[in-house]
Amino acid sequence: MAEQSWLKVWARTIGMPIGETDTDSPIDPAISKTNVKRELAFRTFWICLHIITCLMIIAGNGRSLEWW
Repeated sequence: MAEQSWLKVWARTIGMPIGETDTDSPIDPAISKTNVKRELAFRTFWICLHIITCLMIIAGNGRSLEWW
C-alpha cells in the first residue's frame, strides 16, 4: 500500500493523472492506468538523466576551474 501511495504522489508531482483504477482520477485521463505507469517510468528516467547530465557539467567545469 505504501508503494502505491508513493507512486500516486510522484505521478501527480510530475503531472501525470493516476488513480486507483482507470475510472478513479482527479482528472478524466485520456490514457489508461497502465499507460500512465509507462509514461511515468519514462518521465522518471528523463528527469534522472537531466539531473545526472547537470551534475556531470558541474563536475567538468569544477575540474577545468581547478576547484578540485
